[in-house]
Amino acid sequence: MDLDDEIPTLVEHTNDRVPLTIICGFLGAGKSTLLKRILTEWHGYRIAVIMNEFGDTADIEAKTINVSSPDDPTAEASEEFLELANGCLCCSIKDVGIAAIEKLMQRKGAFDYILLETTGLADPGPIASMFWQNEEFSMGVGKDIVLDGVVCVVDACFGQKQMEEDTADDQVGESIRQIAGSDVILLNKIDLVEPTEAARVESTVRRINPAAPLHKTVRGQVDIGSIVNIEAYSTRPKFPVHHHDHSVDHDHHSEQNHYELRGISSVQVTCPALSQEKLDKLDAWIRSVLWENQLPEGTQSSDLQILRCKGLVVTDTGDQYVLQGVRSMYDMSRVEEEVVGVPEQGKLVFIGKGLDSVVRKSLEDVVN
Repeated sequence: MDLDDEIPTLVEHTNDRVPLTIICGFLGAGKSTLLKRILTEWHGYRIAVIMNEFGDTADIEAKTINVSSPDDPTAEASEEFLELANGCLCCSIKDVGIAAIEKLMQRKGAFDYILLETTGLADPGPIASMFWQNEEFSMGVGKDIVLDGVVCVVDACFGQKQMEEDTADDQVGESIRQIAGSDVILLNKIDLVEPTEAARVESTVRRINPAAPLHKTVRGQVDIGSIVNIEAYSTRPKFPVHHHDHSVDHDHHSEQNHYELRGISSVQVTCPALSQEKLDKLDAWIRSVLWENQLPEGTQSSDLQILRCKGLVVTDTGDQYVLQGVRSMYDMSRVEEEVVGVPEQGKLVFIGKGLDSVVRKSLEDVVN
């Protein structure tokens, strides 16, 4: 679309707090391509994109960027902020990001969403924790921001090799942590691999994180509504679990099981309506596993580590509770709003290391 064409109506966002989505993914997966697409295409969303360096967007067409001239007294500010013709705003991070976010929030009202790009080696867990339930941060600029979710871009070409290398010597690498801690996954460069290889990578990703929707993309082309305003950390009772289809990778079954033993895996459990007593026991189980890395029975394991947990719990009185957790931080909030069609049972998903059959049985004993 040329600049002379009619500018689309921008999507209005009425929440007082601006939703922030973290974009992660290993080096070369396609984060910059995704963000360049967002910064240049006419999608109708006013999004502030915080990137590590403007160098990643050096080839953005000049006509899409409104940059001050060197003689402009605001030129210094334009080195950090680029106002784009499609309604987006690009910001460059030159430190850990807090200063950039503080400056960005001075422009609150000029955008409806924030996308924060991490480096290819960054673990999204600590970053998500800072925006989610960090009281000190929330008292400052964080009071105007709400964590919307974590999106991970996975390379369909080299993702499988990267994940296998990241589990060498029983160490869990950053690419695995990125997938495990994400709420939406983009399997990118799907056009560059054979369908069997794509299915293999998808299978591995599903085993690491069965709770996240997965979108197959070419050059980061995805409906932007799939990555913004997803409310992954909301207390609203929406919790789809994407069950792994073992039929797509039966040829790699033994290999994948070996992979799980060395790296990250997940435990999914459905639970019936819980009494208050069982709800309290579940809460105690979660505290023990997240805070002490051990089961309530006292079985401690240096390998037990939770990276992400989420769930929906239903009580025998009809109440619903939404579980959200990142590392040792978690929250189980009662759904205050009126809900139509309360499900008969709940679902729990824990993603991390050391989630063996003993952990599964312990959790099932608590909720059944």
